[in-house]
Amino acid sequence: MTLLGRSLYTRLALRVGLVLAVSGLVLLIAIVLSTRLAANDAYDRILTGSALQIAENTWYQNGTVNVDAPLSAFSMLTANDQVFYVVLGPEGRVVAGDPEFRPAIPWQKLVQGPVVVQGTYLDLPVSIAFVGRHMPVAGPNPWAVVILAQTNNARTSFARNLGSNASLVIAVMGLLTVIAALFTLYQALAPLKEIGAAIQRRDLNDLSPLTQEVPAEIHVLVASINEFMRRLGVHRALMRRVIGDAAHQLRTPVAALLSQMELLSMQHDDAGRALHQARLQELTHHLGELVNQLINHAMVQHRADSAALEPIDLASLARQQMTDMLSHHAQRHLDIALHVPEHPCLILGDPVSLREALKNVLDNALKYGAKTVLHMTIRRSASHWELAIEDDGPGIPEADWERIRKPFSARDGSRLGASLGLSIVEEVMRAHQGDMRFGWGVDRHFVVTLRFRAA
Repeated sequence: MTLLGRSLYTRLALRVGLVLAVSGLVLLIAIVLSTRLAANDAYDRILTGSALQIAENTWYQNGTVNVDAPLSAFSMLTANDQVFYVVLGPEGRVVAGDPEFRPAIPWQKLVQGPVVVQGTYLDLPVSIAFVGRHMPVAGPNPWAVVILAQTNNARTSFARNLGSNASLVIAVMGLLTVIAALFTLYQALAPLKEIGAAIQRRDLNDLSPLTQEVPAEIHVLVASINEFMRRLGVHRALMRRVIGDAAHQLRTPVAALLSQMELLSMQHDDAGRALHQARLQELTHHLGELVNQLINHAMVQHRADSAALEPIDLASLARQQMTDMLSHHAQRHLDIALHVPEHPCLILGDPVSLREALKNVLDNALKYGAKTVLHMTIRRSASHWELAIEDDGPGIPEADWERIRKPFSARDGSRLGASLGLSIVEEVMRAHQGDMRFGWGVDRHFVVTLRFRAA
C-alpha cells in the first residue's frame, strides 16, 4: 500500500517561502544598517563642514586667538536639533562658545584631520565634530580647536524614514515574488496532474506508451511509466500465450484420455480391457509430460525478465545436473565423460533457468540420442564459456536446426511431450545473452553447444 505523503506543491511552497523569507529578512537588516550608515555619514559631513567654516574664521593676532563664527556655519545644521559649540585656544582657554561644553579632545586623531565622535551632553545623545587649526605658538598642542556638536534627532528620523520606505518596498516586492513563485510552482507541477489524468482516463487494456509532451525534468518519470507498461504488456502477452498454448495443447490429449476411459468402460473381455488400460496409461504419461513441459516453458519465460542474475560456476552446475540426470539411467551402459577446467567457470545467470536448460539438453540426449556415448565438455573461447554435449545418436537433421528452436516443433510424431525442450533451452540462452548451436563432432557424433558470456 502506497502511503500518502505531504503534497509536493506544499513542500516546494514551504521551501521557496522559507528561502524568500530568510532572504527578505537579511535584505531588510542590510537596508536598515546601510540607511543608518548613510544617514550618519551625510550628517557627519554636514557637521564637519560647519566646524570647518568656523575654523576658517579663526586666527591668531597679538598673542591671542580670535574667532568670528559665521551664521552660515550654523544655518547648515538641522533646525530641529540643538547645537553646541566651543572654540579653545592652544592653552585651553575658551575663546568663544559655551564654556561648559568641554568634551575630551582626541589629540592623536585630530592631527590627521577633522574627527567626528558620538557622545552625550546634557543627557542628550550628540554627534561631536573636532576641527583643529594650527596656531603660531609653542607647546605640545599648538592648536585652536573648534568643537561643534549637534543632537541626533534629525539623522535618526531620516534613517528611520528611509529604512521604513525601503522596507515597505521590499515587503511589497517580496509578497509579489511569493505569489509569482506559487503560481510558477503550480504551473510547473501541472504536467504531473496531466499525466495522472491521462493514466486514469485509459482503458484497462490500453498499455501503449504515454505520448504527451512533458518537461525534461519529468521525462525520466514518464519513461519509467512507459517502460513499466511495456513490461506489463509483455507479461500479459506471455500469460495469454501460455494460457492459449496450454488450452490448445491440452485439448487433444484430454479428449483422447476421456475417449479411452469411455472405451475402457465399454469393454467386457479382459484382453480388450488390458489393451485400453495400456493405451490409457500411455496417454496419461503423455499428458504428464505435456503439462510438465508447459509449466517449465512458462516458468522460463517468466524468469527471463524478472529473475536477478548472480555469479554461477558453470562447471559445478553442469556436474551436478549431469549426476542428477544419470541417476535415472543407471542401468544403461554408456561411455560417460565430463571434461571441465579445474578453476571455476564463472558466468552471470539464473540458476533455476540454467538447470532447466541443461536438464532439457541432457534429457534429449539420453532419450533420443546417446546410444553408447555421452560426453560433456566446458572450454573457454575468447570472452565466452562453451558447454558442449556430445552423443552418438542420429542427431537432428541440419534442415531442422532453426525450426526446432520454436515451441511445439516436433521432429517426428512418435515422441511424447509438446516438443518444448529445445525451445526452452533457446529461451534461456537468449535471456542470458548467449546462444545454442548444433553441429557434428568426431565420428559423426551430434554436438549441442551452449555459449555463455564469461563473468
